[in-house]
Amino acid sequence: MPASKTAAKTPKKKTKSDIDPDTGLSKKDLDVLREKLNEEREGVLKRLNRHTEQASGGDDMPADEVDQASLVTDQAYLLKLADKERKLLAQIDHALRKLDSGEYGICEGTGEPIGKKRLMARPWTRHSIAYKEQLELEQKGVGRR
Repeated sequence: MPASKTAAKTPKKKTKSDIDPDTGLSKKDLDVLREKLNEEREGVLKRLNRHTEQASGGDDMPADEVDQASLVTDQAYLLKLADKERKLLAQIDHALRKLDSGEYGICEGTGEPIGKKRLMARPWTRHSIAYKEQLELEQKGVGRR
């Protein structure tokens, strides 16, 4: 008698071929990271538009000098926030291009894998934790001279 068609299938085990040997990331990991990057990109674009609109929103300058100073300060703050969002957007776009080219997940400073936990926390990162710490130490050393 033939085997029952309703028998439970055993789950497919991950094989070494399912995981990128250079990064240690599976196709599923890469799909999750791409989704995170796209979601973050959407949020950044919304915030960027909001900050830019708010900064340029007031064509009428208040008559009071204190109000004028406050408005200028607020606009400068919003433009600084917008600049941060632009930089983050560039990092996200860079990460998406690397995903498309198959170079994602490799530290740009060392050529070593970045690490899944770090990528899940900051999918746009370009450096491993060890290399980032090294860069920060070097920057602190330069600042003391």
